Amino acid sequence: MKSNYIQTAVVILLCILFIYAGIFKAMDYQLFLSDLSKSPLLVKYDKTLLAPMVLGTEFLIVVLLSFTLTRKAGLFLSFFVMLLFTLYLSTLYFLYTNIPCSCGGILGKMSYPTHIIFNAVFTVMSAAAILVGVKKPVILK
Repeated sequence: MKSNYIQTAVVILLCILFIYAGIFKAMDYQLFLSDLSKSPLLVKYDKTLLAPMVLGTEFLIVVLLSFTLTRKAGLFLSFFVMLLFTLYLSTLYFLYTNIPCSCGGILGKMSYPTHIIFNAVFTVMSAAAILVGVKKPVILK
């Protein structure tokens, strides 16, 4: 029973995070595209395809998390995306200088170390929500 509350709390927080991030990126889409273009890790990718994919994935996660039947897929996708974002930011921070963050709103104003920790916490929360949702095996006596 307690695991349901934990998973629900994490799902709500993830939905808030992805809605917030997606809306801010969409509201200033040109800035989002511009910041993506400045990333040395993304030079090989077409930003006009990458940007909508990022936004679409963020909103897809919210939709998946919103329904019981798709919640597990939403949690796995949110874990994967948060892990990727955390690794991406860590790589930028440790290997490059003066690279703007393409996250919107207050997330984009965080320092890199703060943002990396923030993302890592949400990554761990996603993993925890997945793990508490896993049914324990029945042990036969």
